[in-house]
Amino acid sequence: MHDPAAPVPVTDDEFAARLDRLGPFDRPLRLAVAVSGGPDSMALCLLAAGWARRQDGDILALTVDHRLRPDSTAEAAAVGAALARHDIPHRILTWTDAPARASQDAARRARYALLDGACRAAGIRDLLVAHHREDQAETVLLRLAKGSGIDGLAGMAPWRPAPWGRLLRPLLDLPKARLVATCAGFGIVPVDDPSNRRTGYARGRLRAAREVLAAEGLTEDRLVALAHRAGLARAALERITADLIRRAVRIDPAGYAAIALPALRGADPEIARRLLDSVTACIGGAVPARFDALERVAAAVQGDGALLGRTLGRCRLRIARDCLLVFRERRHLPEVTGAAVGSSLLWDGRFRIEMPADAAPDDRIAAWGEGAAGAARSHGMPFDAAAVLPALWRAEGVLRPPSLEETAGNGLSVRFSPLRPALTNGFPVV
Repeated sequence: MHDPAAPVPVTDDEFAARLDRLGPFDRPLRLAVAVSGGPDSMALCLLAAGWARRQDGDILALTVDHRLRPDSTAEAAAVGAALARHDIPHRILTWTDAPARASQDAARRARYALLDGACRAAGIRDLLVAHHREDQAETVLLRLAKGSGIDGLAGMAPWRPAPWGRLLRPLLDLPKARLVATCAGFGIVPVDDPSNRRTGYARGRLRAAREVLAAEGLTEDRLVALAHRAGLARAALERITADLIRRAVRIDPAGYAAIALPALRGADPEIARRLLDSVTACIGGAVPARFDALERVAAAVQGDGALLGRTLGRCRLRIARDCLLVFRERRHLPEVTGAAVGSSLLWDGRFRIEMPADAAPDDRIAAWGEGAAGAARSHGMPFDAAAVLPALWRAEGVLRPPSLEETAGNGLSVRFSPLRPALTNGFPVV
């Protein structure tokens, strides 16, 4: 007899409703799911596989073997075997250069780097991860302990941009107990990762202290409610910032921005900081600027301070008349070789490049550099912008300079398509 108090599995309709809120998806539909082998990610993978099949789509399960525990390789193989019984394709991604000991933060960075590469290689734009309601509460509590502001207290978003496309969290509002029940309903025995309970890690200590914290009022329900309220506040601030960006910022197709100084100086300091954050992330290839650096630059701009030589989030800042100009720095620009003829690639998180038919295997995509000076003058383009445009190089010379026109002619077809646009869709609130 079913216990009415027992957690019930997540239904297909419930899961479909959550994914529908995160759409639209590419067609034909292709999804990747990060699967550790625990009940959360196994439940997510099985639900996603069923949903994808009903959409005539494909799914790929990805398991990262960090090699930080003796049993990790066998456990990753066991995950693949369990999923194979449900006809779910599976791939193991191995952290081959893992150190003997690694922090949770280092392991997390390595994990997402491997997932990034796998999604790129497979041409998949949507990666699902299994963060759930308790994860959200723990995230808010950790950020509260670190003194985070509104953005941090808003917790994790149901989706966020990623180098491969989007990272999706469809389970954020669901309790872990229901995911365990879902996993059991599929007849899956999940992996138990002992590192989740280690008190040497902050999350492990919080889990061990859960009852004490709840007795003081820091319950899971209250932490999740705090995330919701902070998310609403963050979304409102982002809407105000977006309105100012529309009025005061011009993004040039050559990959630089011009910000109207009177509007920026007249804005609330918090909105000015957010605007600078959005614009520099757009021009700098989605590299986040440090919060303290954003505050200092915003204060300098609003106080008529000097900006000579200032950089922020891999951007150079320069005042020209009544505008603040934002250019990509000339440091840390990538060189890409071996791109296939006819392929499309995103260079430096900013420019979409179409490889021409006459490209050779040893040719490389690199910054135009000093050779851009003449073209910049003839086209009325700032040299600071032209120098960091991508060009096709052969040996030591430029084979094809960048062309921003739809018909490239003898140039390299490039289109400004930043990984993080200055105007985003706003912070999604659970």
